[in-house]
This record gives sequence, structure tokens and C-alpha cells, in this order.
Amino acid sequence: MSADAPARPLSPSRPRVLLVLVLAIALAEIVGHVVVRAGVPSADDWVRAAARVREGFAEGDTVVAAPGWADPLVRDVAGDLLPVADAGRSDLARYERVWEIAARGRRGFFTPAGEPAFEERIGALRLRRWDLGPSPVLVDLVSELPEAEVRLGERSCRWRRQSSRGGGLGAGPLWPREAFFCGPSPWLFVGETVTEDLDLRPRRCVWQHPAGTEPVTTTYADVPFGERVVVYAGLYYEHERKKLGLPVDLEVRANGRMLGRLRHQDGDGWKRAELPMPEGLRGGRGRLELAVTAPNPHLRTLCWAATVRGPQRAVESAPGDAP
Repeated sequence: MSADAPARPLSPSRPRVLLVLVLAIALAEIVGHVVVRAGVPSADDWVRAAARVREGFAEGDTVVAAPGWADPLVRDVAGDLLPVADAGRSDLARYERVWEIAARGRRGFFTPAGEPAFEERIGALRLRRWDLGPSPVLVDLVSELPEAEVRLGERSCRWRRQSSRGGGLGAGPLWPREAFFCGPSPWLFVGETVTEDLDLRPRRCVWQHPAGTEPVTTTYADVPFGERVVVYAGLYYEHERKKLGLPVDLEVRANGRMLGRLRHQDGDGWKRAELPMPEGLRGGRGRLELAVTAPNPHLRTLCWAATVRGPQRAVESAPGDAP
């Protein structure tokens, strides 16, 4: 076609086709928006779900969120049902029943395996309950810490009060008001606290910072010996995420006999070890020791949680966050 030739006029049908396409796209966006909005729980949905849990809540129960991002929302509406020990749990072993408030049909980090015993739809939320049965936990060593004895080498550490500090963004883990102080460094103490693990989850645990190769040892003089000791341990997330620090060792002994060692290396996160109790000790009572050492104690903010347990039940741990 020459440059002087007149342009071909548009077919009368083409503007109509374009208009139909624009309207179809707009309609699809509106429908999509309505569908998405219908699946978003309202503030009232969360409040009603928490009220329903509260109606049936009993001793030995706990409440969890699904997926993980809903955890702050559940704490906001059901915080009275979540003491620190529950908010900073390591697994589900301490509980007999688990209530879950779930958004978008998702599973959460603490969603039990198997089918729930109860399920109910509340607005855009789904409320479910699992009946796990009697807890296998015989003693929670974090709760029993005030009854323990702590030593640095052969020197006793003194139980005393201090001013709380930390616990905020960039402020390090929370220092407890009461702890065993081993000195001379202010961080050289053993006390119950809440720390943030490598995945930024809260963990209720015993801060037991190593002093170096000389062990810091927490001793429980008289505890029931079940079938196993389950130990979790981790470092404050800022101190292990760069993976520059040296490992920390946590050794567990029963009546002087080594049950096992949990070695934590940067990048391990909240690490679990299950240590069998020797046959000759099971069913009795005795002395349990947890000793911490490290080649270099700099920023080795080890915190552990441990329980002595009886026979394992069918559902004890959660599978973790599901996509």
C-alpha cells in the first residue's frame, strides 16, 4: 500500500468485540473480588470462634491457629486461654485436647495428625478439636526450675531477683526477673524465659548460657524416671542466623549415667532430641542433670525445654506448617 493510500476503516464489529472483552474482564475481577472477600474471616468470626472454644475449654486443653500467620489473631481473641507455657510450646505432648481455629481451610504448625473429633464452621473460619488422650508428660523441667540446683563447675549459683530486660525487637531475649546467677558476667545465669527461635516462633525455655568448656549444670535431685527425656534447644535467632558461631553441647544424665547429648549448631533452629531412659532406671525416681558447654561462649544464648515422659501416644507432635 502506498503512503498516499487512504487508511482502511475499522470493521463495525471490532469495537463491539473490544467492549465485550473489557466488560468480561471487569466482571471477572468483580466476581473474583467477591469470592476472595467471602473467604476472608471478619473480626466477628474470630471473636465468635474464640467464644465457642471458651464454652468447651477444659483443663488439659490448648488452642492453636492455622495457618501460622493467624497466630497473633488467635492470641488477640483467646489470649485468656493461652498462658506463656502454651504460647511458647514446643509440641503437643502436655495436652489432652487441642482446639484449632483455622482460616481458609489451612493446616498449621501445631495441627495434629488424623481426623478431628469435632468440627464446626463459624463464618469464614473452621473450628476443629482433636482428642489426644492422657498426656505422657511426667514432669516439665522448665516449670520445676526453682526447685533445682545450678552450678558453674563446682561453684553453686545463687537464686535472686533482677530487673527484666530485653524481649523487644532487636533487644535480645527476655531476661527473667528471677534466676540462678553464676557471675561474673551478667548473662551467665539460668532462668525461665521466652526466646525467639530461628523461625521467629516464641519458645518458653530455660536460658542456660554456657561459660565455656567449664560446664554450667542444672540438677533436679528427685524426679520420676519415665521411658525417655525429650529435649528441645535453640539459640536466640539473631545469634545463629549468620551461622558464624561455634556449636553448643547439652548433655543429659540420670543418676550419673549419660542419656545423650544434643549438639546445637548454627542453622539448626529449635532442635529436638529424644533420649531413652535405661531399662534399670525406668519407673523409679532419681537425679537428673543437664550440663551446657561451648568452645567459645560468645553469643551462645542457649535455651532449652525438656520433659520426662512415659509411653508415647499415637498423636504427640505436629507435622509442621502445610502449604
